[in-house]
Amino acid sequence: MFYKDPYMLEQAKLSGGLLGRVSGSIGGIIFGGARTKTGKVVTAREWVMPSEITDTDVLEQRIIFACAVHAVRYLGATLWTEDFNRAIGQLPGFHSMMSIILKSTDRVTRDFSEPPDTPLGNLHAPEVVFTTHSVTAGMITATWDGGLGLNGTDADVLEFFGIEVVGSPLGVRGAVNWIDTAVRSDLSMDIATGGSGIDWIAAAYFQGAGTAEGLLSRCQWHAVTSMV
Repeated sequence: MFYKDPYMLEQAKLSGGLLGRVSGSIGGIIFGGARTKTGKVVTAREWVMPSEITDTDVLEQRIIFACAVHAVRYLGATLWTEDFNRAIGQLPGFHSMMSIILKSTDRVTRDFSEPPDTPLGNLHAPEVVFTTHSVTAGMITATWDGGLGLNGTDADVLEFFGIEVVGSPLGVRGAVNWIDTAVRSDLSMDIATGGSGIDWIAAAYFQGAGTAEGLLSRCQWHAVTSMV
C-alpha cells in the first residue's frame, strides 16, 4: 500500500490576506476547517502515516466486500435499480443486492452460496429448476411449470441472472445479467452463461405482464454448473 508523503502534498494556501483562512498542507501540517458555535474556524493537525493493516480477518473482509461490489457492478443497474429497490428492508437496489451477496458469502472460503428467496413481490412464481445443459458448453437449462396462481399471466417475463460461487483473492467475483428471457408459458429456457464449467448461483424471478403488469415475484436462487 502506498501513501503520499505529506511534504509532497499541495502547499498550503492563504486566502484573504494576512487574516484569511489557511487551507492545504505544508511541513507535515494539514489545515482544514470546523464549525463551532461562533462560526467556522481553521483547524490544523499533524499528518500521520496510516499503519499498514496486517490483521488477516480485516484483510479477508475487505476482499469479500470487494468481490461483492464487483459482482453487483457487473450485474448492472438495469437489473437492481428498480426490481431490487427495498428488497432488503428500506435499502436501495445496489445496497440490497450487496446485502444479499455478503450475507451468503463464506468468511473462510469466500464462496457464495444460495441465499434464501428474495421477496420482490407477490406475483405467482412456480419453482424454477436449473440443470447443467446436456450438450452445449457454457450453457444451463431452466425449467418451470406454467401455473398462473391467483395473479399470473402466460405472458409474464422470467428474468435470469447468475453470480459465480468462487471469489478471487484479488476481489473479483464474476456475475452476469443473462440476456436470455422467457415468458411463463415457455416452460423452459436454455441459457448461455458465458463460461464453461463454472459453478453459479443462478437466480430467476417473474415480471408481470398484461393484467399483472407492475407486479414482481420472489427471486429464487439455485446452485448449478454450466456445461464443460
